[in-house]
Amino acid sequence: MPSVKHLNTMLQLYFRNFSILFLGILLLCGSVFGQSKIDSLTNELQQAKSDSLKVVIRIKLSRQIHREAHNEDQEIKHAQQAVQKALQLNDTLLYAQALDNLGLLFRFHQDYDEALPLHTKAFKLVKNKDITPLYKMIFANNAGVAGRYNHNYNTAISYYMEALKIAEKENDLKNIAIASNGIGNSLSSIPGRANQALDYFKRSLEAEKQRDNSLGIAMNYLSIGDYYIDKGNFLKAREYLNELLEINSQRKDQYGLAITNEFLGKAYLVEGENLARAKEYFNTSLEGFQKLGDRQKQAEIFSSLGNTEKRQGQLRNAEEYYQKSLELARDLDLHGLLMANYLEMAGLKEEINQPVEALKYFKLGKAYEDSIKLTEQNVEIAALVRKYDLEQKENRIKLLQKDKALQKTRLEAQEQLLEKRRILMLLMGIGLLLILIIIFLQYRNAQTKKKTNARILKEEKKKMKAIYERNLARSEILVTRLQINPHFLFNSLNAITYLIQTEQNSKAMKYLVVFSRYTRMVLETSQKHIIPLSEELKLTRYYLTLEENRFEKDFTYEIKVDKESGLEEINIPPLLLQPFIENAIWHGLLPSKRETKQVLINILTGDDEITISIDDNGVGRKKTNKKSSSKKHKSMGMQIIKERISLYNKSYSGKITYEIIDKKDENCQPEGTRVVLKLQRITEENPLNPYNNEAATIS
Repeated sequence: MPSVKHLNTMLQLYFRNFSILFLGILLLCGSVFGQSKIDSLTNELQQAKSDSLKVVIRIKLSRQIHREAHNEDQEIKHAQQAVQKALQLNDTLLYAQALDNLGLLFRFHQDYDEALPLHTKAFKLVKNKDITPLYKMIFANNAGVAGRYNHNYNTAISYYMEALKIAEKENDLKNIAIASNGIGNSLSSIPGRANQALDYFKRSLEAEKQRDNSLGIAMNYLSIGDYYIDKGNFLKAREYLNELLEINSQRKDQYGLAITNEFLGKAYLVEGENLARAKEYFNTSLEGFQKLGDRQKQAEIFSSLGNTEKRQGQLRNAEEYYQKSLELARDLDLHGLLMANYLEMAGLKEEINQPVEALKYFKLGKAYEDSIKLTEQNVEIAALVRKYDLEQKENRIKLLQKDKALQKTRLEAQEQLLEKRRILMLLMGIGLLLILIIIFLQYRNAQTKKKTNARILKEEKKKMKAIYERNLARSEILVTRLQINPHFLFNSLNAITYLIQTEQNSKAMKYLVVFSRYTRMVLETSQKHIIPLSEELKLTRYYLTLEENRFEKDFTYEIKVDKESGLEEINIPPLLLQPFIENAIWHGLLPSKRETKQVLINILTGDDEITISIDDNGVGRKKTNKKSSSKKHKSMGMQIIKERISLYNKSYSGKITYEIIDKKDENCQPEGTRVVLKLQRITEENPLNPYNNEAATIS
């Protein structure tokens, strides 16, 4: 499903292409009239005598270089010089404008970490100043945009709200539309708050209609269409997107038509009911982007076509589209798209039983994933260095200004009071010295206390870290003890071998695939502390399928889930269900003489907890315990389960409890066993809580 994050990227590309078109017109005009705008502004800068005028010209020059030449080093250089000069002039509004301009340039180059603090600082400088409200709205909206693109949605909403309040007071429809649309896009990206986004999109749309701004109307139709796609209301989404298609047709906006067709295709793809229609829209969008020469969008559309063909089961066609997307992505060095395509190819190759090719593509995808992370770290480091340099310059200039003011005051005081108040100055000097001594003593005591507290805190952290690492180590040891039973592996392989020997090849292939996926999932999940409940159920299905093969016709199982959605958000220790199911089969069903032996797993999801029940119709625990005691067999299974649950409950906010119930018929005879597990939902943002030493609750 296309996310709001993806929509933001689309809108950025939309405006980027519009900017390129506008830039081409400017270059054409510059060639016609001789001198370019950059040369003109450079001459103005050399001739300017006022420092304030120089700051204004440098701001214009940095933006013009971005439009005409796209020389990032030159743009940033002029913008930073404007910031430094405005800071020296002590002009708050001019300094805020220079900071906002530098933030815009960083934003144009997608350096949102650096852009956000510059925009927020610009707004804070003028927030309570008596200046033209338009500047406050511009700075606040720019801060909101930078925060949204940086995925810092709470910050984005707070600044958009500041801009919206000022715009409403000034009845500024343009900034009402900008702020409302920004709030809507930010809310759409926050889990649990997306429902509030639609009101802001509609408010922005109404403001743009009052302004008769077709581009703004188109942007909001796209936002609303994506909102309904995200909500699964595809009929409503297509209504807005079809209206958007008509608007872009009237505007003769080729890029708008291409992106609208792309979103119509995505709506059908996500819905999954008419994939042929999805391909039609994607192909129409592809033709549009090919005419515009936008190779990045072509690469994205090829990837979407590959996903569509893959869902239709046309794996060869899907592979061709992925290869086309990869070719363009490699030329354009689009690491994110390369990573996504390689991972899709890996899954595709796995489906057609080409494990070597699948592994090759999987490694390539992971390599690009690591590359993206490294690039992001380098950008963050560069942002921190630039921020530090700017703060140092600000502090240095402020210190010089304070020194100058202090020196001037002292000189004036000396000139006026040197003869008449010599004794008073002497007393003041003595008093000042005493105050400095007191301050020094207080400072020394505070530093000593601070060092002592830091030392104590450090020791506390070491102690808590040791406790946490001990618990973590114990958890990993317990998980290791729950690895696949070698007898189960050998028995499964023997069962598959029997199928091959009896020439049941298709059935053998089916169980061999299940067996390979099961062992692979066990190897992957056993290295994790928690996994989604959906993965645990998938692993359980594989296990039961293999056991069903071994029992042949007298064993059946069923897994019922009341709500399929939301299982990805529920976490559980890996391989927690398998020991219970294994006990049900081997100690309950295997000794049973029933004609049909059954295991039923039922999952009920509530608001606060999830209940998992495992029922079997075996001989019950009483007979099993007698049999086990007669052989003097001491099982460690239940003790291991208790320790794993206890460690989980100490490390996470969500608690797990379980209860084993002996089922009996109307004659009080054993009728099987039921295991009921209850999982509380993890509510904390960071679920891992190594300092929580609360005891586990086990029924």
